[in-house]
Amino acid sequence: MNGEMELNNVKKINSIFSNRSFMLLFLGKLVSQLGDVIYNMAIGWYILTITKSATQMSFYMAFGTIIYVVMSPFGGVIADRYNRKQLMVWMDIIRGFAVATIGILMFFKIESIWFLYISSFILSICGAIFVPASNSLVPSIVEDEHLTKANSLTSSVNSLSNIFGIIAGGILYAILGIKFIFLLNAVSYILSGISEMFIEYNDQIKINKEEKHFIKDLLDTFRYIKKQKPVFIVMIAATLINFILVPVFAVYLPYIFNQIVKTSALEYSYVGAAESVGFLLGAVIISSIPQRDKINGYLKIGMAVYCLSIFVAYIVVSSYVKAYIVSGMLVIIFIVIALMLGVFSSIMNIPFGVFIQRKIPNEFLGRVSAMLNTLSMAATPLGMLFGGTLADLLPMTLLLLGTFVVLTALTTSLFFIKQIESI
Repeated sequence: MNGEMELNNVKKINSIFSNRSFMLLFLGKLVSQLGDVIYNMAIGWYILTITKSATQMSFYMAFGTIIYVVMSPFGGVIADRYNRKQLMVWMDIIRGFAVATIGILMFFKIESIWFLYISSFILSICGAIFVPASNSLVPSIVEDEHLTKANSLTSSVNSLSNIFGIIAGGILYAILGIKFIFLLNAVSYILSGISEMFIEYNDQIKINKEEKHFIKDLLDTFRYIKKQKPVFIVMIAATLINFILVPVFAVYLPYIFNQIVKTSALEYSYVGAAESVGFLLGAVIISSIPQRDKINGYLKIGMAVYCLSIFVAYIVVSSYVKAYIVSGMLVIIFIVIALMLGVFSSIMNIPFGVFIQRKIPNEFLGRVSAMLNTLSMAATPLGMLFGGTLADLLPMTLLLLGTFVVLTALTTSLFFIKQIESI
């Protein structure tokens, strides 16, 4: 029994909050992601404000996403071949110094749009390694019976950082400007890296590195996932869903607030914060209810709510354009929509994450996690570019209605796929 416990590197701990290593991981990710949210919110609003073009904003966001998607499978292989804790520390330190350098240059009036692309390139590569390393570290420092709660807390990192980060980003952008936000993000990465240094984790994964190669690992991982028919089908569906929904959240929503309603960055930040509050509420809900063997019901209900939310958004924007409602009412309704979407996003994503962690052996978890993430995100940059181009060409009401119709058709088809029932 002791040998087994040493192999899994997990201590018997009564409460997840008493697990020092997990709490260090949790707090480190919270700090770095808080800086990330402030940074991303400010950069997107900054580009949209100076260019007034959804196409240019979407092109910048697509650039970073493409780098991340391409590198993510390699990041998963790296996470399974090297010490995950050390990878996390180095990725945070590298990101911190890279962003700090660009911020300092901007303070000395050495400014260029290319700095934004350089930072996006570095952050995306490091993130592609950090994410699978941190995700696959969790089962090694947390006991099986605490996995759902641990994943709920880990997912709440995004929510907590978004709640405070999006609003803080709007305030700091207005008061201090983009240069200060670069330095703030750099500090958050470095603090996160320092926190992760104290995680107790011994790398127990044994891989013959002379016989294993990256490309072979990637091909083997893809074949492995493809054999898991229900998981593979969900990932294909997730790819299509991302292509449909990414333009709504990444392009249409900021365009509505910046160019149609012409609100401030702070009002726009309330909507993003509301989605994060909803995600946090969903994490609390899903961690407090009895665990179920099958999660397909969560997926179906969540998708139905997404369809309904997009339709309500279409009605609201149409009403504003026709002067039936004022801007304040539009903002309030969008906050409610975002809150509901956050709740059901959490209810869908967390059980699926636990399902993967329990189903996949630990020595494959990093690369499988990264491959699944890559497959689900594969259409994201295309969706951003597609949505950005359409936003400059077509009425927003038509785009929202079209999104609702396509998403409803995809959701309906999921109800008739037998493999989904086995999840």
